[in-house]
Amino acid sequence: MKQFILALISCFSTFVVAADAELPKMGSSSSRVLSELQEQIVGDEYMRQIRRYLPLVQDPLVIDYIKHLGFKLVENNPDAHDRQFYFFVVQNDTLNAFAMPGGYIGTHTGLITEADTESELAAVLGHEIAHVTQRHLARRLEKAQQLSLPALAATLGSIIVATQNARAGIGLMATTQAGVQQAIINHTRSNEKEADRIGIQTLSAAGFDTAAMAGFFEKMQLNTRYLRKPPEYLMTHPVNQTRISDARARARALPNGKLSSTLAFELIKARLRLSEDEKNSELYRKNTKRYQEKSFTKEEQLYFFGLQAQLNSDHTTAIKVLKQLHDSSPRNLIYLVSLAESYIAAQQPTKAIPMLEAELKNTPSSYPLIITYSKALNLNNQPIAARSLLLEHAYSNNAEPSMLNLLARTQEMAGFTDEVHESRGQYLYLTGDLKGALAQFEIALNRYSDDPYASQRIEARISKIEKTLKEQNKKK
Repeated sequence: MKQFILALISCFSTFVVAADAELPKMGSSSSRVLSELQEQIVGDEYMRQIRRYLPLVQDPLVIDYIKHLGFKLVENNPDAHDRQFYFFVVQNDTLNAFAMPGGYIGTHTGLITEADTESELAAVLGHEIAHVTQRHLARRLEKAQQLSLPALAATLGSIIVATQNARAGIGLMATTQAGVQQAIINHTRSNEKEADRIGIQTLSAAGFDTAAMAGFFEKMQLNTRYLRKPPEYLMTHPVNQTRISDARARARALPNGKLSSTLAFELIKARLRLSEDEKNSELYRKNTKRYQEKSFTKEEQLYFFGLQAQLNSDHTTAIKVLKQLHDSSPRNLIYLVSLAESYIAAQQPTKAIPMLEAELKNTPSSYPLIITYSKALNLNNQPIAARSLLLEHAYSNNAEPSMLNLLARTQEMAGFTDEVHESRGQYLYLTGDLKGALAQFEIALNRYSDDPYASQRIEARISKIEKTLKEQNKKK
């Protein structure tokens, strides 16, 4: 048993708080509240671990949606304007959302799909943004090195389970990792009250329904009152009737926005609800009949059927349905990208390329357009053009790691093999594989590059990773 516990401690020391190489000693009185830079370093490390061990949603349309919603709220929170934020979605059907140091805010797919209105989702995000802006996270980081061994072992155990049973491991990892993060930032009652107040003000300023926060909390409370274990969100953000009443009173004192939901919210929910279970399902057969009878009453219902057809490899039907929607709303990004994805799946990239190219002229930094257009170009044997496009965006601030992964594959297809290793190294670094990243950067250092700053940039990355790995080895 003693050897097992020592093994757990040794293994876990390489998994958590690898950023200690660059962190202050959090036990000292002078570091009770971290600076924003120190907080960012902690958050960056947590995010790399989350990318490595949690099943994050990679769908470019879902990523784009949650970021647009998140930054709409950030723009309407005056305390958030000088802070960095990054919004992401965890593939997990539980009702949960959490904020981490450095402005990282995660939302479970279950929270999105169970929200009745976009205002309810915005209420949760606005609340989490307030935790960041009010430095609640930094003030709780003192707890980071006070977690019990059982909490640490639970996280490591979930990783071990994942190697044996992927389905069980993913669910356990999502629960324990979020639980550990929330144990670090477990908010006080005053923190929650302040986050509610600022969150409701943000909702009002952004034009959302200010009553959504109280309504959503009450709905969660009612729907789970008979459950033995409440949803993760209620465990980390306790709700009582007084808090709900206070939220209602604050909402009444502010201008109420007219926006309850958008079509984009409903379409994204449709994408997230689609699963392999929809393949050849009875629901799909019923929806096929409804389509033939022209009995769909809502756009999102028709859109869901188009996605079902795509999942079932019925490319003809999928293209027909999605083209119908795109023709009715040519500037709707979700319809356009979904139709392009169907063309790509049907091995018809020449039909996707012109429409994507035209829309990119209007929104040249659109993540879904860049990803989908690059894939279409690669399929059409134009990887050089795809490489050029991806290089413009892959190394920008807050770029998605998946774009770097696509860039590496595209560089290889285009024959720029010397470039592949830096892109792959940066992808592995952002996703928490430090040793793999180091190996790729060391290869890249000895390869040709027409970028005069490449060597200096790669050497800096190697030095940073080596320092972190050295600190990790000290803990073993």
